[in-house]
Amino acid sequence: MAQKDTQRRQAEAVLVQKYQAAGMTKAEISRKTGLSRTQISYRLAMANNDLEAYTAGELRNQTEVLLNDVIRRAYERVESGELDDREAASYLKVISDTAMKKSRLLGIEAPTKLVHQLEQEWGSDDAR
Repeated sequence: MAQKDTQRRQAEAVLVQKYQAAGMTKAEISRKTGLSRTQISYRLAMANNDLEAYTAGELRNQTEVLLNDVIRRAYERVESGELDDREAASYLKVISDTAMKKSRLLGIEAPTKLVHQLEQEWGSDDAR
C-alpha cells in the first residue's frame, strides 16, 4: 500500500512539474489536479530532488519534449488563421528560435543559409 502511495505521489510530482514548466500558477495547478498548494509545494520539492538523479539524456529528452510543445503550439496559432501578418511573423520567429535551440540541444546546428532562407520565406524582419 505504501509503495502505491509513493508511486502516486511521484506521478503527481511529475505532473505538477510539467504544469509549472508550462507556466501555470499554483492556483491553476490546484484547480487542475485537486491538490492543495502545500501538496503542490511538496510535489515540486519531490520532483526537484528526483531531478538530481536524472541522467543528462533524460534531461535532454524532457527539454526536447518542452521545445517540441512550444513549436507545436506556435504552429497551431499560425495555422488558426486568427493572426494578422505581424503576429504570424512573431510566432514564426518563435518557431525558428525554438528550432535552433532544439538543434543546439541535440548537438546539431542548422546551416545559416537554411535559417536565412526560412526567415525570407516567412517575411521575418531579421532576414532583411
